[in-house]
Amino acid sequence: MFDASPIRTRRLLLRPLTAGDLDDVVVYQSDAETLRYMFWPVRDRAASIEHLAERAARTHLENDGDALVLAIETLDEPGRVIGEVNLRLTSVAHRQAEIGWILNPAHQGHGFAFEAAARMVDLCFDELGSHRVHAELDARNLASAALCRRLGFREEAHFVEDVWNKGQWTDSKVFAVVEHEWRARRTSDV
Repeated sequence: MFDASPIRTRRLLLRPLTAGDLDDVVVYQSDAETLRYMFWPVRDRAASIEHLAERAARTHLENDGDALVLAIETLDEPGRVIGEVNLRLTSVAHRQAEIGWILNPAHQGHGFAFEAAARMVDLCFDELGSHRVHAELDARNLASAALCRRLGFREEAHFVEDVWNKGQWTDSKVFAVVEHEWRARRTSDV
């Protein structure tokens, strides 16, 4: 079982979302280009309020389907949310978790998603006892695929036209890493 509390990395603070984060969240939730490959629609301010409330409540991991959604802040700009990172328990019995992320486009390309995602994968293996962590993405999302590879995830599957997304059939890919691979990679990074 895991209940959310703030997590610091070298440059980031990962913490539960709050209603006060709305202005920052709307920036990336309403940007069609940022959401082009996400499996959810562009949201206006009203829809973002509802979505934020639902995601802010995701602070506990214990059972299949439970999710943890954390705001990403840089330590240089406390209180300003630049994105989100999330975990979802897909199978407690099989020790499986899914990871995801989204960043404000103004903060992409600086390694923030990598830093946040790497810390969350550490959390999966060190604190949750996960055996395998995976990410599912739109196959056209080359930036997220590159991030998965940088994290040490391998491409495990490419599904053809398996998701109806934004008015068209799209392919999806699954990337994953298992605990012993992650630990070997982290040891070699030191």
